[in-house]
Amino acid sequence: MVVTVPNLLTLLRLCSVPFLITALIYKRVGLAIAIFIFASVTDVLDGYIARRYHQRSYLGTLLDPLADKVLLDGAFITMALMRYSPPWLAVAVVSRDLLLVGGVVLAAVFFGGVVEVRPTVLGKATTFFQVVTVFATLLVHRLNLSIDHFLGVLEVATLLVTLASGLDYIYRGVKALSEEF
Repeated sequence: MVVTVPNLLTLLRLCSVPFLITALIYKRVGLAIAIFIFASVTDVLDGYIARRYHQRSYLGTLLDPLADKVLLDGAFITMALMRYSPPWLAVAVVSRDLLLVGGVVLAAVFFGGVVEVRPTVLGKATTFFQVVTVFATLLVHRLNLSIDHFLGVLEVATLLVTLASGLDYIYRGVKALSEEF
């Protein structure tokens, strides 16, 4: 197996998660922002390099969404525990991701092998809203801003997109399974 640059960038993103969580726990929000920006940039770069230089791989199709989920779930859980964001948002984000991963595992068992999961526009919108919400929340706490109304609207929008995406993936999964059986 050849390790590609996009896969190395994805592994870097995965490895950054414990540092992000540690920075948040120790209330080093500026450092957490820097780590989160670094992780977000690796996400953009790995996708660009994989497409531009034809370095897409099966490993990358598994690692990239996993790294996104670990990064964002870890951030939302830790921000909720630190009281930077509401627990209901962390519950929604993590629940959606557990449903998606559980659905993929279930489908793999039924199909007896590899299951290809294609990201949807709604799925990409969810990732975008979640990234913006994490960044905005960290920035608000770092700069000690009083824009709770803006952050509340962003959190609700992120919740709605997250729920819509989760329902869409469930619908697609059930449809695919029903067509197979």
